[in-house]
Amino acid sequence: MKTHFSTSILMLFSLLTLFQFGFCLDIVQRSCKLAAKRDPYVDYKLCVRSLRANPSSKDATFKDLVLISIEQSKANATAIGSEITGLLKGGGKWGKYSTSCLESCLEVYSEAVSDLKLGLVAVKMGDYETANTEVSAAMDAPLTCEDGYNEKDGEVSPLTEKNGGFFQLTAISLAFISLCQ
Repeated sequence: MKTHFSTSILMLFSLLTLFQFGFCLDIVQRSCKLAAKRDPYVDYKLCVRSLRANPSSKDATFKDLVLISIEQSKANATAIGSEITGLLKGGGKWGKYSTSCLESCLEVYSEAVSDLKLGLVAVKMGDYETANTEVSAAMDAPLTCEDGYNEKDGEVSPLTEKNGGFFQLTAISLAFISLCQ
């Protein structure tokens, strides 16, 4: 009888611990978990890491996280644009075709920054349909950039890794927006 009681208490304690753990995930973890579950392009670890990099995420609401994720995408697009400008200023390292691709990439990332700014305004106004449209448009930037290089055999994009990172950040933003709709 005593063993049965001890086993029951241990089982109850274990269940309570598991139950508590499931509900102790913070808003960043819960939001990223849900986004990753719904969207195959969302990397849970990247989502958590990127949001936690912003100190405001600690006490954020879900809408705050949506805004933070779009701000991070915008900052990333701006940084990529600056990197492209630096590559173009590097001069003769790039052939004519590659220079043309870099110029095209700079243009699409500039447009992505504008799209993300509009997406931020739309989220603040509660217009998630427009936010979805704008962030989706921004998400095309890395694909368009890579496509330019893929059109000519032998051309290698110096931005492949950056393009992939930007795509993943915008995937997080889009997944969060879709959770608001």
